[in-house]
Amino acid sequence: MKIGIIGAGLSGIIAARELVRRGHTVELIEKSQSVGGRLATRRIGDGQADHGAVYFTVRGEALEREVQSWMSADWVRVWYADPYPRYVATDGMNGLAKHLAEGLTVHLNEYVEHVRMEKDGAVIVKTDVTERSYERIVMTVPLPQSFERLGSLVDQIEHSLRRLVYAPTFVGLFECTGDVQIGADGILDQDLTPGVLKVINNRQKGISATSLISVYMEETWSEEWYERPEAETLAEIERLVREEVGDLSIESRQLKRWRYAQAKDVWHEPFYQVSHHPIYLAGDIFLEADDPSGRTRFESAYLSGLRVAEAIEKNIGR
Repeated sequence: MKIGIIGAGLSGIIAARELVRRGHTVELIEKSQSVGGRLATRRIGDGQADHGAVYFTVRGEALEREVQSWMSADWVRVWYADPYPRYVATDGMNGLAKHLAEGLTVHLNEYVEHVRMEKDGAVIVKTDVTERSYERIVMTVPLPQSFERLGSLVDQIEHSLRRLVYAPTFVGLFECTGDVQIGADGILDQDLTPGVLKVINNRQKGISATSLISVYMEETWSEEWYERPEAETLAEIERLVREEVGDLSIESRQLKRWRYAQAKDVWHEPFYQVSHHPIYLAGDIFLEADDPSGRTRFESAYLSGLRVAEAIEKNIGR
């Protein structure tokens, strides 16, 4: 079976790996120049900084088994444990995504414009480059982006799912000179200056040769500042982080805006099928019914990709 997956973040990659393992022909379509989605790492000067997922944790057996194999391959390691392990990729989070996507067919730098059904049951994906036909598709991009591309098919999606909304997150990236210390392990995430969610030193985290500081802002702050000029926003983030950690010798500054960083609510099923159509929605917003955390995270993205692949395999021929 030929299956298309829109979005080469973690959910899309995991779904693709599982479907390929089961013998299907799978193509990932990704608008960016690299796989990974929020498994994002940026090179700055002689160092690099994660600016999407900071780390991930493990609660369930499925991901635990995978992580043990990733550790054996030296793809990930434990950063610190307080009280349970925080895992990071050894060469930045995007490096893990690239390892996982190795061997998969990925069409990078392609923007999906719309998805439509044909009378013969085929699903046509129109991009800014070409049209492709599939027997099944999985859409793993944030829901607002999926809904926009589905056109009138959105009317067949439950209203409660269509009402789910996301909050943005801003991340300031600061290249610093000298031996900067951020807490004992390179992270501050408790009792911070209002507006600041996390402060991370990527050198202490073990992925950067230089002190690159990632400053994650709270969703309310990010919403309030979303339309402001970049220079003004960076200046305010810098002021707040200096208030938190003291003086820093900063050589350069960059800003990352994540428009759909965190879902304000979640869907308590690991994927969603659009009516009777061979179109599935997946991603970190889709949680298993017994998920103990109740929030989006690395593991929910992983499980959503795995479960939607299992469902497609199970439903073949029905």
